[in-house]
Amino acid sequence: MSWSEIQPLLFQGFWDTLYMVGWSTLIALVGGLPIGVLLVLTDRGGMLHNALVNKVVGAVVNVGRSLPFIILLIALIPFTRFVVGQSVGSTAAVVPLAIGAIPFFARLVETAIREVDRGLVEAVQAMGGGTPTVVFKALLPQALPSLVAGLTTTVIVLIGYSAMAGTVGGGGLGSVAVQYGYQRFETSVMIATVVALIVIVTAVQIIGDAAVRLLASGRGGSASGRGGSTADGGAGKRLARLGRGRTVALAAAVVLPLALIGYGIGQSGGDKQTLKIAASPTPHAEILEYVEKNLAEKEGIDLDIRKFNDYVVPNTATESGEVDANFFQHKPYLDDFNKKNGTHIVPVVDVELEPLGLYSKKVDSLGGLGSGDTVAVPNDSTNEGRALHLLAKHGLIELKPGAGQEATLGDIADKKGLTFKELEAAAVPRALDDVDAAVVNGNYAVDADLNPAKDALAAEKVAGNPYANFLAVKDGDQDDPRIRKLAKLLNSPQVEEFIEKKYKGAIEPAFGHVGS
Repeated sequence: MSWSEIQPLLFQGFWDTLYMVGWSTLIALVGGLPIGVLLVLTDRGGMLHNALVNKVVGAVVNVGRSLPFIILLIALIPFTRFVVGQSVGSTAAVVPLAIGAIPFFARLVETAIREVDRGLVEAVQAMGGGTPTVVFKALLPQALPSLVAGLTTTVIVLIGYSAMAGTVGGGGLGSVAVQYGYQRFETSVMIATVVALIVIVTAVQIIGDAAVRLLASGRGGSASGRGGSTADGGAGKRLARLGRGRTVALAAAVVLPLALIGYGIGQSGGDKQTLKIAASPTPHAEILEYVEKNLAEKEGIDLDIRKFNDYVVPNTATESGEVDANFFQHKPYLDDFNKKNGTHIVPVVDVELEPLGLYSKKVDSLGGLGSGDTVAVPNDSTNEGRALHLLAKHGLIELKPGAGQEATLGDIADKKGLTFKELEAAAVPRALDDVDAAVVNGNYAVDADLNPAKDALAAEKVAGNPYANFLAVKDGDQDDPRIRKLAKLLNSPQVEEFIEKKYKGAIEPAFGHVGS
């Protein structure tokens, strides 16, 4: 992509990130500060000691901090829709971001307040100060530098969390990097967004550090009443230790799973009749599991099925030899992948087709869609092109002359008043309650109990469709006897019957529909 194309993406991503992180930080501050104070006051020796309250609040905070953000993001979709009236968009992303940040910031508040000199609290109490006076005249003012440092850390964490906001169409720089860089294999976009994120995080850290130094110097360097040892000095050391601990934990969280995945992929290499196959869970892995349980043993092969939700790793793992084959993609996607990544993956045999369909919970026919309505489409290059061609075929939009299989929103000549929302393909079915219509991939339609043959306002035809999904291998492995045996089984009458009975038209056998 040229700089003129990247610039508006970065600009919009920046403002989306600022919007999401700004509001979620404000909510985290308002929610996390009183919770952190309450944890200190109700703890043993606290002014409001209450073991039950402390344990309950502490347990809630621990649960909130334990949930991976991507799971929290998805789990909170019904609550998000209840709170803001929608589950997609930047405003919707603020809800899970804020809820994820509140317990994180609350613990930082608790740590900061515990570092305040106990003698200062006792002095305020000796002068007749009650709990509010102690909190607002002693604890919070003395802990302020550490609180600002904790808030800075929270903002940086939220910037990282915001990268996942693309799951609900929230946008942001992280979403730009994933959607337009990673999924579309545009290295220039990836580099530009990474640089932008580094600049933002660095700026936040510099401003936060400057504020901490200013507040600490304003206290005169001896607020703790212990000579040269200041409370903010102790807080700084404590935060430094916490920072090092988080760095080690993050490294472990990244390196250990990768090591385990690498170990798992590297296993089962001794049996030459075992085939390692990378596949998407639905329907690809399900079809392979049927073959493994019912047909493979008779042919003397054993299938080691590896499930991936990612659309990049299966191909890179096949290219590197970490797996023997994959089953998840169609020809236009593979051609684009090979071209942009210099890989040498080739199709072996077509197996099934996942008809793209246009669905709606708000209108009953194509005629019900018109100016002012919003349509959600998959955001990856080939499936977005498929979606736009489907809409154009049924007269809902007009594409520019020459718009190819990788058409984007920029290739629309006439939107006819429609507004489009680009989402991760897996998130499109969940957006049906929030948009007027959505173009859903066949495999995700199955997961959402949608059937293109029965439920779609419009759907792709099987005959002549170039989007059949196939078994694929690295070029040169097509004649591997194990691959040939598997290809034969995947095109068997038994598999055809299995697909027809299980998916009832949502997934169609593609034997002979597309030449590979």
